[in-house]
Amino acid sequence: MAGTDGDGGTISPEMQQFIESVGQYFERYALPRIGGRILGLLLVAPRELSLDDIATALQVSRASVSTNIRLILVIGLGQLVTRPGDRRDYYRFSPRAWEQGLEADIEGTVALRRLAERGLAAAQQSESVAHQHLAELVEFCDFVLEDRRTSLERWRKRKEQT
Repeated sequence: MAGTDGDGGTISPEMQQFIESVGQYFERYALPRIGGRILGLLLVAPRELSLDDIATALQVSRASVSTNIRLILVIGLGQLVTRPGDRRDYYRFSPRAWEQGLEADIEGTVALRRLAERGLAAAQQSESVAHQHLAELVEFCDFVLEDRRTSLERWRKRKEQT
């Protein structure tokens, strides 16, 4: 991958390796590797990048960038930027990416807890394996929610101080 950084400069071999490593990291969490590479590029880009900028820098097709950037926007790690008088869309790493990740984790855990509660209501016997597993899931969700909400609060306070 010997692309440019979006400003016409060449991406150093060390930065290329970093971007590739970000792609491999996010691939473990169900994002296609190219999506992770796009995230890696956005994370270090000095300015917002167009689809063409990203495709050139990563030496991939514009269609692949377009497909993956939609996923990145949905998960809240990227942000769409428009410019007056310019019909192209630009993208940057979201300034709230990590906070949004915690918020999404909290929302997902709340939804899982609700499902577990519905299952508990359906599991008639308190001695059944289903009841035991679902009760433990509710307890686990409560534990995780307390932890994530505390972490989110601490993160917001830390950000306010910087």
